[in-house]
Amino acid sequence: MFRRDFLTTALASVMSRKDSAWAFHSSAEPARMEAGAKADELAIVCDSKESAETVAARELQSFVGRMTGIQPRLAGDGSEPLSDRFTRFLVGRTAATEKLLRSGKLDDPAKKNAEAYVVRSLAGGGKSDVAFLGGSGIATLYAVYHYLEKICGCGFYWDGDHVPHRERVPVENLDIAAQPYFAERMCMNLTLYWYSVPWWEWEDWKGYIDWALKARFNILSLWDTPGEDVAWKKAWRRLEVDVSDLSYSGPPYGIFAPIKYGVRPPLTEAWREGQSALNKQVIQYARARGMRSLVPAVPGIVPPEFVFSYPETRLFEISWAGLPKQKYIHPRSPVYQDAGKAFLEEYIKLYGTDHLYWLENYLECDIEESEDVQREVRREIAGANFQVVNEVDPKGVGIYSSWSFLFKPQYWTPELIRESLERMPADRVRVLDQWAEMVPEHKRTGYFNGRKWYFGQVYSFGGNTNLHGDLGFIEKQFRSIVADPRAGQCVGFYPNEEAIRHNYFYYEFLCRLGWNPREVDLRTFTNNYARERYGESGVSAMVTALEELLASVYGSDDLTQPLYWHRLGTGAGYFRLQVANRRAFIPHLRKALENALTAAPALRSNPLYRHDLNDIGRQYLAELFAAHTLKIQEAQAVLDRGTFEREAAVLESCMSSLEELLGHDDYYWLSPLIRKARKLPGAPADVDLRVRDIFTLWADVIRDYASRDYYELVQGYYHPRVTTYIGTLREGLELDQRMLYNGVELDRRYEAIERKWVNEGFPLVERSPDPEGVVATVQDILKKFESAEISSPPSS
Repeated sequence: MFRRDFLTTALASVMSRKDSAWAFHSSAEPARMEAGAKADELAIVCDSKESAETVAARELQSFVGRMTGIQPRLAGDGSEPLSDRFTRFLVGRTAATEKLLRSGKLDDPAKKNAEAYVVRSLAGGGKSDVAFLGGSGIATLYAVYHYLEKICGCGFYWDGDHVPHRERVPVENLDIAAQPYFAERMCMNLTLYWYSVPWWEWEDWKGYIDWALKARFNILSLWDTPGEDVAWKKAWRRLEVDVSDLSYSGPPYGIFAPIKYGVRPPLTEAWREGQSALNKQVIQYARARGMRSLVPAVPGIVPPEFVFSYPETRLFEISWAGLPKQKYIHPRSPVYQDAGKAFLEEYIKLYGTDHLYWLENYLECDIEESEDVQREVRREIAGANFQVVNEVDPKGVGIYSSWSFLFKPQYWTPELIRESLERMPADRVRVLDQWAEMVPEHKRTGYFNGRKWYFGQVYSFGGNTNLHGDLGFIEKQFRSIVADPRAGQCVGFYPNEEAIRHNYFYYEFLCRLGWNPREVDLRTFTNNYARERYGESGVSAMVTALEELLASVYGSDDLTQPLYWHRLGTGAGYFRLQVANRRAFIPHLRKALENALTAAPALRSNPLYRHDLNDIGRQYLAELFAAHTLKIQEAQAVLDRGTFEREAAVLESCMSSLEELLGHDDYYWLSPLIRKARKLPGAPADVDLRVRDIFTLWADVIRDYASRDYYELVQGYYHPRVTTYIGTLREGLELDQRMLYNGVELDRRYEAIERKWVNEGFPLVERSPDPEGVVATVQDILKKFESAEISSPPSS
């Protein structure tokens, strides 16, 4: 089933005594803000034996320095003498902390949970020290971030950190204890290597891992990473198959097994080695902080050269998204075991292992064989993959995605799912239940026949970067897991996002739920989020703005994207609700912007605030655009030329305003991304084209699937298509045509615009950004479009 068709169907301050880990008490905040120790009176004490605890101490030192302007002292393992004037922050299992544990003055959180942690004031000698202690190194790091966020008012997000200015940092009356509900919390989807990260440098990866730790994830999924290509090259050589660089798909297309070969080659040695070095750096950095990573699956796809060396091997064919069929080794063939073992051994030599392994089940792919072969292959593949894992790593645990069950239900019957699961030991497999908005697979399959499983959600597909998502519903889903006595085997959480760095409000709430649903509720979270993202001066205005979003775009599960992202008239028909129903969002979005603008005098220098103002402004324009797209069609239907031209002007004005919003801030520009891509080791000569293509034509496979608002993309691709659509309607109107009269011709015109933008490109933006200009532009937009608002559906 084609993916697009499938989508159509388918505190703050004080925490005295034993406060809930995420509670906020606004009444006590002023006293807490004024009390505490100055940075030059602090000594952060750590024991360097545990790498994650050392990182925790350095992070605490860094953020205290950023808040106060003074870097506190970083001391040794607790044996170093300190004068009485110092307040000690004891980070991890220091000598002083171990003494407290032995005396019973401090309880060891490890007795409750390996990732439980405490932050506790320790009175003595007339002043308080503070212990930051986790059941493990990574948990101590969580403790530090918790203190910075909930006590000091910092905020940590995909698009950056909010670090408030403070004269002092709190040290007294701290008694925080927290532990996860879900023991295994994994982030990162394989498609990020298409839509978000393919051109990342090390600093980008470092920022992402740092964010993941602040959000308290402990597993980094690296399924189909470009770092596997070197390992596969070595594996095939061990099997005496020499694969040409011209056989491999070129970057960034070939990260998904069914398109590993033949799409926009070559894949050069320089690129493979560069990505391998980057992959190693990512894994080592995460591992040093206590995160684990997954080893990729063994899919069984073979390069074209394979058939000449192994003509007798049992093969079958798979296809994906209409691309040419690819040959795979049958999972019952001994050669599958040989190839899989060679790959895993080479991968582990390069990167090590944390004993977690993806297991193959072909996800969305079509198996181009008879019904009997289809059933056999689907039943056997995960078990065969696990056998390879077990031979290489007897401690290995397999991670098994249920996406294929959801995507191909005509094949994946409960019986076939059970048979597949029976081919793996129950205590060494985790099953991912991946889309919370639909009927959960764990219920359809009897809770995966007793296997341990993860609760997951595909919140954003490749192009769902506009504001969307029902926060109330996802909160309900998590609470139902906690309350379900049959869900005791749910040990993990996996937000299976296809695109990142958008919808920060929704995603941060999702992360809180994924840590422990018992410690958070939507109302409290909304207030805390406003404080931690914008600071005290923005709380009142931004809470009211967020409430308007909760009453509209964040209170609906509609996946409708901005219509201008798609071919109007011929390619914009895959959304779940009627566009007219979204007109009710428009007044809420206006109010959200009006409320947010009242905070502009205090917040205009805050980049996180500017991002949100930009995002809400563009969503407001997108809803207006959708409403007026219907109006222009209505005008043509009754041959009302005057109304038609007025509606055409509104649509053109929406697009121009979008360009103006995006033009202020290089956070929304493609040009920096292209410059970065050019610098990567082994970057193809046509890397600019590849960057443009993946967001648009996608190698002529899934056009406009990864749509999003980049300044250059709106200016040179989306806006010209809108203008062409209006012009084509106008031509029909002049001939008294009451509907789009020539869709074939319109598609030809669209094709010319798209090919020109992708193939010829655009001059990279050279000017300096003006991010604070977004405030004045949003103010102008609200004035300009006040008379154009349509807040209710047309009468039937």
